[in-house]
Amino acid sequence: MSVLYPRLLPNEAERLFSSLHGRNPEDIAASASVISRRAVYAATGGTRVSPDELRALGNELERLAEAGGFPNPPTTAARNEFDRATARYLHQRSGMVPGEASQRQVWAFLSLVLVPHICAWRFPMRNGLYLPDRFKGTDLTRHSLARLWTRAHVLFDPSLADPYELLSWLGEADLDHVMARRRSISTTPGLVRAIVRCHVEDADIDEGVPARAIHRDSLRRLLRLTAFLNLDWMTQQELLELVREQRNESRRLIAKTNLGMGNSKGPRT
Repeated sequence: MSVLYPRLLPNEAERLFSSLHGRNPEDIAASASVISRRAVYAATGGTRVSPDELRALGNELERLAEAGGFPNPPTTAARNEFDRATARYLHQRSGMVPGEASQRQVWAFLSLVLVPHICAWRFPMRNGLYLPDRFKGTDLTRHSLARLWTRAHVLFDPSLADPYELLSWLGEADLDHVMARRRSISTTPGLVRAIVRCHVEDADIDEGVPARAIHRDSLRRLLRLTAFLNLDWMTQQELLELVREQRNESRRLIAKTNLGMGNSKGPRT
């Protein structure tokens, strides 16, 4: 049974988000709480999370942020480590099922009531303003915390000694390119796992073609295939073979294009 989390009412989410602008994470920390009078729960479907459980969740997220240097601005390495550790923790310990995790107002509560200072640290202000997608849950693929739960859920692989191992196999930018920008691909968890596995398989292949170029070109090829292939019915092995085939084709054509561009410069002396 799922654990049910508070759902922050939209008007309150707007009010709390507006109050963040111009404030640093240390200042915002003073307003963090485990309760809000402007939050409700789903009537059925699980057991309500307790204040003590919310407090433990908030404390653990604080600990993970402090390991990354909070309240000082995080380095790229610290951001990546925080994301991986938080994704694992949220998926493993929050007790959410996909139905609850799909609720925007749940994530708005977590980012605007429980740990607004942590989200403000992870995604700092730009020109004195915070980005709404990172706090309000309008786009869960960009929300500070929701995107991490989703990554862990999609990449969870019980066949591995560490079921969350795939979280660390692909860099932040490349993983975001799959989860946020290629959403028809990310709806098939087996395909995402195959993409990550094949990317790592190719790490030692060097034919003068950048790994990122292959990754992104093959994603475009896979995206076109989703229009007429039902990938949800394919086995994991079939998905692996499909991704390898598309990556090989991308590598071949990119290498050919690069060679042609080189030849267009005239003969070498």
